[in-house]
Amino acid sequence: MDRARIPIEELITSFKSNSTVEDIFDKLEVWSRNDAQQIQLEHSKEHSLRKLLLHSNNPVKLKEKVQCIDKNKLASKFMELIQEISEDKKLTVFLEKRYKEYERDTSCSEAVQYYKDEIEKRNEFQKQRQMKKEIRDKKVVLKKSVCKQTPLWKNLRKYQALDYFNIPMTCSDTTYPEEHDLVDDILSCLQGFHAKFINSNKLETPPAFNINEDIDPQFKCIVPKILRLVSAYTIICRYSEENRQSHNGCVNQALACYISKFIRDYLNFIICLENQHKSGELSLQSLSFAAQAHVYKMEFVARIVSTITQEKKKGGQTLSVLHEEMTQCYIDESLKKLLAGMVEVSTIPFFQSLEKWIFKGQVFDPCDEFMIKCGNLILSDDTEKYWNRCYTVRNEYVPSYLEKFKEIILRTGKYLNALYHCNIPNKSNLIYTSTNNEKLIYSMWCSDSTNYLKTINDAYMFASSSLLNVLLIDYDLMNRLKSIKRYFLLEQGDFVVHLLDVCDEELKKPTDDIVYNRLESLLDICLRVNVGCVDQYKDDIKMELKKDPLSFQIFQILAIQTEKEKDYTNFQPSSNLLGIQSFCLGLTTQWPVSLIFNETVISNYQILFRLLLLCKNVERQLLKVWLCDKHLKKIPNSSAITYKKAFNLRQNMLLFVQNLEYYMFEEVIETQWQAFTSAIQYKVKNVDELLDEQQKFLNLCLKNCMVTNPDLMKSSRYLLELCTEFSDYILLTKSHLNHLKLDFEKSIQILENKFTAAMIDLLKCIRKMSRLDSGWTLMECTLSK
Repeated sequence: MDRARIPIEELITSFKSNSTVEDIFDKLEVWSRNDAQQIQLEHSKEHSLRKLLLHSNNPVKLKEKVQCIDKNKLASKFMELIQEISEDKKLTVFLEKRYKEYERDTSCSEAVQYYKDEIEKRNEFQKQRQMKKEIRDKKVVLKKSVCKQTPLWKNLRKYQALDYFNIPMTCSDTTYPEEHDLVDDILSCLQGFHAKFINSNKLETPPAFNINEDIDPQFKCIVPKILRLVSAYTIICRYSEENRQSHNGCVNQALACYISKFIRDYLNFIICLENQHKSGELSLQSLSFAAQAHVYKMEFVARIVSTITQEKKKGGQTLSVLHEEMTQCYIDESLKKLLAGMVEVSTIPFFQSLEKWIFKGQVFDPCDEFMIKCGNLILSDDTEKYWNRCYTVRNEYVPSYLEKFKEIILRTGKYLNALYHCNIPNKSNLIYTSTNNEKLIYSMWCSDSTNYLKTINDAYMFASSSLLNVLLIDYDLMNRLKSIKRYFLLEQGDFVVHLLDVCDEELKKPTDDIVYNRLESLLDICLRVNVGCVDQYKDDIKMELKKDPLSFQIFQILAIQTEKEKDYTNFQPSSNLLGIQSFCLGLTTQWPVSLIFNETVISNYQILFRLLLLCKNVERQLLKVWLCDKHLKKIPNSSAITYKKAFNLRQNMLLFVQNLEYYMFEEVIETQWQAFTSAIQYKVKNVDELLDEQQKFLNLCLKNCMVTNPDLMKSSRYLLELCTEFSDYILLTKSHLNHLKLDFEKSIQILENKFTAAMIDLLKCIRKMSRLDSGWTLMECTLSK
């Protein structure tokens, strides 16, 4: 310590420190003590780590964990705690047991957490969707507000406008104007400037001019004739400058650009007049003569742009105005050339949007003026709504020369858009390209070089044939239709037999008592036996239990787009139906097959299925009665006479049901099916024609099966109900016939009278219908056998 005191004192003196030697010694002792503790801690940490690595199942992972927490001050104490726990066996067993319980609790809560996460994801998706909708609505509002604004440059730099300024000039010269001064004033007016003796009122359209009263009377009659040119020039300038931006549509903007070129030619003419005026060669009379040579052109253009401006036309409306002027312009070749240039330039932006639509199926409408409107619908389960409402024609924006082709144009883009949503390779091949990659060019009379109508028709044929081929070949539409016929139209007899036999117990129950999963399993068994095992589309068939009676479903579909549609929409029928009355097949399809089998089409197939299944079930019940009658024939003849009327009635009912089935299956469905499939192979050229042919097939089937006529439907349904009532009565009373002979005879007689009367009413109704339509004669012959 004494040896260290002298150098410490020297250091204190040299650094001029206020500390004493004792203070320095105290600090040195504290530092040495801390170093010793740090060394001890490092040794203890390494010792603990070595022990832990020995007892660990995964030493490498443990060492990585220790290195991660090594920077923490409490790392050494944490390791000592872990070492003590690992050495205490009882504590280790307890912790392992507690960990297993924690794992069990966690596994139970994972399912709950999963559903919570799914709900959060769904809510987040709905929020994002709502935000996108709000942004889209804001863009539409902003777009509309921009459209109402005047050009910004005209507000900021009004002196750059070619039109008159809002700064009228007053004449300070009290002398009478000479011809030279008057010509100078008129030349200023012809360029859109205020003059000394002639002032304009800009608030009026066309502007009114105030002519100085001191002008010589011989000039006063000439000046108004020249000012006609000024009025036309003002109207044209205003249109050109107000439509220089695209807030009034790209078509008006293109027309304004062409008119600005026309204005430049006009200003060149004024410059020539000014040069003559400066050289003293221009008199008022010669100026009037020169103005008359241009006034008819200027007034012609001014009349067109006035019509467009006053009626606020844009897009196809503007093109219709120009096209009508083209059809009425016959005499003057210069006017025809001028108008042709206006129309040709104006159609460029419209035809650019039209090319994207008919070549790619995309709507390009930055200024909301194109003839096709996109409904911003999402392709979902309701494909019929998507197909009919997603893309529609805006008739007000259809140019008059494309009015006859608007449906073709709409279908062309829709077909290409549908192809874009199909799951097929090489979608780049679905873009139509013209023969020589030519652009659409307007022409009054379509020649071979500018036949835009031919290009539109070629694009339509390409799009329609492409989508139809994709449906028929890639998506195997014909086999899908055969599968529909096999199950919905009960073409496959063994399927119907298996269905009614296997599902008999379930279908007898009320709809609310049916076990849905069990009936679905039974249906699946019926689909997979016999022919069903080779049908590759049997998995698309599903089961449905309708809560509405068959008659209600029929008239609900017939009431679509009529005044009674709301009544059927709001009305809720009773749901106390039996399983056989509510059982129905459904169909699961994906795009684009769902385009063919939309909701309306499937509903029509379901109506036919429910009607045919009802007839098959009634026939099955009557055949059970026939088996019962076989046993009754073994009794003595004296007792058999009692049941003779029942035998006859059962046979008549069975003949009626079988003849009705034969008529519906063979004469109606099979005949119309052959016509339908033949039309697909040889007649149909696009998807809309395919949809029309299918709807025609269904409409004829529904009509000829007495579905769409309320009187025929009521009579036929009543006859089937009588057959069901008879079969139920016989099957319930067959074991007590010997004791209820009198009541049995009365009941059979009542049922026979009802059946005969209902059959006569049905035949009368059919005969009445056959007078209006010869197609019902065949049905009358079939049922009267």
